[in-house]
Formats: sequence, C-alpha cells, structure tokens
Amino acid sequence: MRTRLKMLLVAPEPSYGAGANIEDAVMLITSELDSNPYEGDRITRERMQQTFGANPEINAAPYSTITTTIPLAGSGTPGTPPNFRQLLRSCGLSEVIDEATSVTYQPVTNSPESCCVWFVEEGQVQEMPGVRGNVELNLTAKQDPTQQYTLTGMYKKVAQLSEQINKQLTDIAEELVVNKQNTPVRNVHGYAGCLQSLSMNMGNEVVHRNLVGCETVKITDRVPTGQVEIEAPDIATKDYFAAIESHNGLTLEEVKIGHGTEPGNIVTLTGPKVQLSTLSRSDSNGIVHYTMDTRYNRDQGDDEFTLVFT
Repeated sequence: MRTRLKMLLVAPEPSYGAGANIEDAVMLITSELDSNPYEGDRITRERMQQTFGANPEINAAPYSTITTTIPLAGSGTPGTPPNFRQLLRSCGLSEVIDEATSVTYQPVTNSPESCCVWFVEEGQVQEMPGVRGNVELNLTAKQDPTQQYTLTGMYKKVAQLSEQINKQLTDIAEELVVNKQNTPVRNVHGYAGCLQSLSMNMGNEVVHRNLVGCETVKITDRVPTGQVEIEAPDIATKDYFAAIESHNGLTLEEVKIGHGTEPGNIVTLTGPKVQLSTLSRSDSNGIVHYTMDTRYNRDQGDDEFTLVFT
C-alpha cells in the first residue's frame, strides 16, 4: 500500500455508538492522517509452569484511535458550517448557526455529541463508531492554520473495500497562510503587537470504558490551555511581567485572533478570561520574543472560548 493514499470520512450518529452509513459521510481535507487500529487494555494470562517464557496477552477492551491534521478554514459561505463540523461537535462543542451570518462553536459539559469516522487506506477501511476526541488549534506566522484532532472510538476490524469510494469536497474553503495580510485581528491582554504564533489545546480528557453491558467513549474533563509568542514590547508599552503575576491576584483578560478577510472564510478564536504565565524569551532575527502559557478560564461556565466562522 502507498503511504499517501489515505482518506478520512465522517458522519453524525443517530444515537451513540450506532454508527452511520458511509453513503452519508463527508470527506475531509487532511494534511496528516494516521491511526492505531487496535488499542486497548491488555492483561497477561498468567500460568505457573516449569520453564521460563512468555504467557499470552489478551486485549480486554479494544478500541481505536485516529490522529489527523486538518486545515483551519471556513465553509466559503457565511452561516454555513465547515465540513469538519461533526469533529468539532464530537470534541464537546455546541454549534449555533446565525443564518447567512455566522456559525459559533463553544464548549459544553453535558451530553457531547459523537460521530462515526472511516479511516480509508488504499483498498481497505476501518469504521469507528462512537467517536469523541480532542482538538488543538495552531496559527503560526508564515504557515497554514491547522487543527489537530485526536479521536477515540469503538473497535471494528479493518475490512476490504467492496467498491471504490467517490466523494467530492463540499463546504470548505481554501485555507489562508497566517500573515499580516490575512490575519488582521490579534489581541493579547489588550495589546495588538507583532504576533508570531498562537495555539489552543481544548484539553479534553477522553476515556474509553468497557464494562459489563456498557461500552462508551466519554469526555470526563476539560482544561483549555495554549501558548502565545509575541514580539517583546517595551515595558512602558505593555507590561507582560505584571500580567503573568499570580501571587498577589490574577489578571484575566481577552486573548483573541481573527484570521481571514473574505466573508465565508473568516475564523475568530476568542478567550474572554485568559491567564498568562511562565514568560520565556527567545531570539527571532535578532529580535526578542516572549512566549507565554495561556489558560482559558471559565466565567459563568462553558464559556472559556468561542470559535466563530463568519
């Protein structure tokens, strides 16, 4: 089999773990795609014996995982969700559509959705129902914006494809490189400086559970964190040393980045109450940069950040 001939398909499930029909699936653009088809909790079948040697190992709770990198871009039409919407929803995000205007994703604690995905590899396919996962967003200057997903689902054996899959891409625009022209909005605690990079990891704790009469993949916790790297300002312009202090009170302010200029392909990530910490210095072309950890805190709850497509 050839390495590059891979495909990722996704579809919503009518109920948790029920799977879906591959005919209803949409094809996603991926720049990186890999899977661990047969993970699980393994036990050793111990036996007392007269000689040394291995005993059989049993997979007591098989499941599968997929890791993939997908371009971060809009659908091309304001108010139309991008085609990777089901992955976002299966990572514990709600979806609110303002027709012809915007699509907003925001964290939820209770009853996150799930999806069914198919990992296709030249002539063979593995279906994974009951998928939930985690997502990390990355926007770095002079690179394409990306989202990295780690997906966990129920195990099904890899099978031979009965017929070739023919899918066309829908509801996805071409991604735009991160730079001055394409990324007009940035704010790190009230300062719109020269931004090198911003990342946010949703921080979902995803667990597979296999009990008597019950198998599920659950999101059991969420701690969104990330990093921001910015050209170091003069302390009189912006005092990040004061912003990172937490021994005598906290500074929680907005961190925001808006990428894209054309309606239908504008993506805005906003954290209204973000804590900065652990400032470190680096050199970039003879210019000092500050890298700070970010912690996206809740206000009323399920509001640590919003991801808006307009």
